[in-house]
Amino acid sequence: MTKTAATKQFANADSASEEPAGERLADRVKEQAQEAAEQAQEQLQAGINYGKGEIDRLTSQSQDFIRKNPGLAVAGALGAGVLLGLALRKRY
Repeated sequence: MTKTAATKQFANADSASEEPAGERLADRVKEQAQEAAEQAQEQLQAGINYGKGEIDRLTSQSQDFIRKNPGLAVAGALGAGVLLGLALRKRY
């Protein structure tokens, strides 16, 4: 069937028979959209939980390092501050 013939057939179809099919299609699309949104939300929550776990692990490791090496931690912070200051200062 040509595109024009299909268009004419659709235009001549009984409008009462189109509405339920359209409503069913809309319902299916709505259900699929809800499922996709739920899956996305679950994946996002899993990513957030993973990120929180990694942050907690890194925080713990950092605190342990600082407790074991306080001088090195202060020297590193001082060096980072100097480098940051040099990078951000304005030259006129």
